[in-house]
Amino acid sequence: MENAKIAIIFGMSLFLGGAIQVTGFLMHNSILSASGNVIMVCGSCWMFFQVIRAKTRK
Repeated sequence: MENAKIAIIFGMSLFLGGAIQVTGFLMHNSILSASGNVIMVCGSCWMFFQVIRAKTRK
């Protein structure tokens, strides 16, 4: 259950971040594009630390 939750949240952050980044690129809005990039990086870092936390629990 925990692995599924991690995968769903990670996928949502990548999807939303990618959509915001592409929207910013198409609108020639660098702030919007950078915001999408930050969302994707935050989701990746969150998943990395969740995996480390799950491995240290076992």
